[in-house]
Amino acid sequence: MMCSNNISNYKLLEILKNGKVGTVYKAEDLNNKCLAVKKVSVDQPMEKLKLLFNEVLTVRRLQHRNINTIVSCFLYKQYVYLTYNFMCFGNCEMLLKNVYTSGFPEVTIALILKDVLSALTYIHSEHYVHGSVRAKHILLSPRKAVLSNFRYCQSFISQGEKKQFLFGSTVGIEKELYWTAPEVLYQNLSGYTEKIDIYSIGITCCEMANGFQPFKDTELTYMYIEKVRGSLQVLLDKNSLLENQGSLEHTNKRIVRDVIVNKSFSEDFHQFVELCLNKNPLSRWAASKLMTHSFLKQCRNTSLLDQLKDLGKKMSNFKINEHEIFCDARCSPQPNDTIWKF
Repeated sequence: MMCSNNISNYKLLEILKNGKVGTVYKAEDLNNKCLAVKKVSVDQPMEKLKLLFNEVLTVRRLQHRNINTIVSCFLYKQYVYLTYNFMCFGNCEMLLKNVYTSGFPEVTIALILKDVLSALTYIHSEHYVHGSVRAKHILLSPRKAVLSNFRYCQSFISQGEKKQFLFGSTVGIEKELYWTAPEVLYQNLSGYTEKIDIYSIGITCCEMANGFQPFKDTELTYMYIEKVRGSLQVLLDKNSLLENQGSLEHTNKRIVRDVIVNKSFSEDFHQFVELCLNKNPLSRWAASKLMTHSFLKQCRNTSLLDQLKDLGKKMSNFKINEHEIFCDARCSPQPNDTIWKF
């Protein structure tokens, strides 16, 4: 059943995220179905509204099991409301900060990436580039991972013709650049392709395995130089510790050496990351080919449901601090207020 386009039909339970762009609530509809409701004010710069409109239009065109689909979208007063299926474990960045503080187990990463690569294979086949793959934009439930945040998504199709390359500015997206491919940072006439998403997958692998953001505590300028030089982020374990001592020193000052010494990632995982982070985009594997890599074979005898069965208990330790109880009464618009849907 489709969700209602009337805000009075939703019970807002708690605030999941209160950001600069908008507020995300955990909510229930009239059928007691659990949803995520995003509330965004239209009273903000046009540049931000354009990103929101781009996300709505793009996600409405893309339908896939591993894409965070917009169930309903409507306007009430000065706010745009977007409803999504509720992903009870939140995003991977939040889990890294609160539960998997030393990084996700390798098999869990493989299961998550299998779903994300499935989404990217579909997105690329539809001639789109996601443009913002990172742990923060991967949401989890007990049964699947979904890719979210399509604000920076671009299409190769323009005026009925397919372009060979895409172009885009890095102005205003400084926080995303740590996951961005070198060819985007070059800002030259060569442009870039869907292979920028593959590079971001490699950075995200390091983020999820190591337990912290890539190029942590480094300046943007330093990050630019390192990527242009072809310097690779690596999976930090006992095998790579001695080889990448310098990388460890400037990557994250707070990481404990003992934690790395006790880690051991498979050769397949190391190779998978290297393929994604190749400086030459032509040498990076396509998303569809990466799904055949031996690193993902460990997904055969397990599932996210198996790997995340105890996650709910672990999350309960920080949920009270992270989430804010909002209300237990339904919003009640006045009879004369206009509600627009689109």
